[in-house]
Amino acid sequence: MDRVDQKIVALLQRNARMPLKQLAQQVYLSSPAVAARIERLERQGIITGYCATVDAKKAGYAITAFINMVLSHQNQPAFRDFIKEQKNVLECYHVTGAFSMLLKVCFPDTAQLDLFVAQLQRFGNTQTQIVFSQVIAPRQLEFSSEQ
Repeated sequence: MDRVDQKIVALLQRNARMPLKQLAQQVYLSSPAVAARIERLERQGIITGYCATVDAKKAGYAITAFINMVLSHQNQPAFRDFIKEQKNVLECYHVTGAFSMLLKVCFPDTAQLDLFVAQLQRFGNTQTQIVFSQVIAPRQLEFSSEQ
């Protein structure tokens, strides 16, 4: 990625609906040149998609939580199959440290979260933290000027 690609990605992270003409003006290229660069960035897997940001609470999901899990190696394949089907799981990471998995989940209420945690416990031990407030919203990836 050169600096122009980085600027295109940064602009799209801020507003994925920015018109091609406006993107082109921002990076001093023609619209077809910018379109070709975006297509290449998509093919390379650098740009993986475009999405809307949703306020979970306003959408009826009042509870956001992080769940740490300790899984045995033998339970991981079944856990992965199970977790891929769970629509309330927003993110799932295989991590280092005292836990092996970290999940970010959203539920309408604590009763539904409790039922979900009970389902998880067949795979291993859990530790749940309910989010009181978000200090920093998800950020865009920043590119240094040296790259």
